[in-house]
Amino acid sequence: METIRVLLVDDEKELLKATKLYLENTKKNLQIIISNSASDALKLSKNEPFDVIISDFQMPNMDGLEFLKKIREMDKDIAFIIFTGKGREEVVIKALNLGVDYYLQKGGDIQSQFNELINPINKSLEKKKADIALRKSEEKFSKAFKYSLNAMAINRFKGSAFLDINENFTKLLHYTIDDVIEKNPDDLSLWVKHEDYLEYQRLLREEGEVIDYETLLLTKDAQIIPVLISGSLIDIEGELCVLSVARDITELTEALESLKENEQRYRLLFEGSPVALLNLNLFDVKKQLDELGEQGIKSLREYFKTYPQILANFVNLININEFNNAVLELIGATDENSVRIFLDQEFTLKNIALFSKIFEFLISGGTMLEEEFTVFNLKDKKLRILVRVVFAPGYEDTWSKVFVTMLHLAS
Repeated sequence: METIRVLLVDDEKELLKATKLYLENTKKNLQIIISNSASDALKLSKNEPFDVIISDFQMPNMDGLEFLKKIREMDKDIAFIIFTGKGREEVVIKALNLGVDYYLQKGGDIQSQFNELINPINKSLEKKKADIALRKSEEKFSKAFKYSLNAMAINRFKGSAFLDINENFTKLLHYTIDDVIEKNPDDLSLWVKHEDYLEYQRLLREEGEVIDYETLLLTKDAQIIPVLISGSLIDIEGELCVLSVARDITELTEALESLKENEQRYRLLFEGSPVALLNLNLFDVKKQLDELGEQGIKSLREYFKTYPQILANFVNLININEFNNAVLELIGATDENSVRIFLDQEFTLKNIALFSKIFEFLISGGTMLEEEFTVFNLKDKKLRILVRVVFAPGYEDTWSKVFVTMLHLAS
């Protein structure tokens, strides 16, 4: 159990000792330090940590209010309880204004007033912990807001006026805090599409948050910036506000456009190539080969010669991502099913050595395998084929995209 250090201050020495004895006997984790003057207690509090201070009001040289004022100048968080026989209203008001946590009057039954003292001690500690947790939370939020790599803004929910922006908001949109304070996005024509802004507001109103809403924002100097905006409703000192985070996706947008262009070029080249091209997914093959490796199989060629049916099973694990028309023409096929029939017939039992080489090449992580072999296509025509096998860039670990070209060699 955590020890709670309490500084007990009162100029009545007998009451001081009795209070200390009662509190320590009643609440075992209390450590009571006593002082019979506020001046001495102030010195103690400067040199030692305390969780709670319980002080009388009327004391010589320095009363409880002056003591409270000086303590609050040193520490805003420490719980402070005034425990006094003086109950004038003006004293209570001054104490509250100075930041007292609780104000208790002495008098009446001694046992009862001691019992009453335990409750504010507990509540004061709970309040202190809550206040510290809240302050730490606010400090974390403030740092996250200030140093975020994304543009961040806080707006009033009603009226949408800006309350604050961070440095990256200024970097992204070129507005300063003075430019935006108490203005709303409409005043600044911040959203390129007004209907997007209205939709963002609707989502916030109905769902309380928005995640990665894609839109366009307009900078102070009229540049259009594509962004993803996320927002959430938050409470700031009793007022409903909106915290918005905007992430610049200019580079991502450009990359996607480039990728789309490259994909179109790839599609034209792939489909229009006179060379037979296969794009295969060998992920399941890799898993099975890894298991063979764990079993200590050293030579795939010898293993497949001994167990040819297992090689056939491996071929069945091959998934065809795509193939071009030149494949159909070369092997006399009409569709994906007939392409698979050709692989089963010509690439398995008849070409164990070739398949073993291909699998060994894939396991080794080589750059390209090139092999010649003879097959019969589905129209029973004998073909001399040059096969090239390469990984698609970035797929060396998964084997989910492996390119195979088959070039018909003249007799």
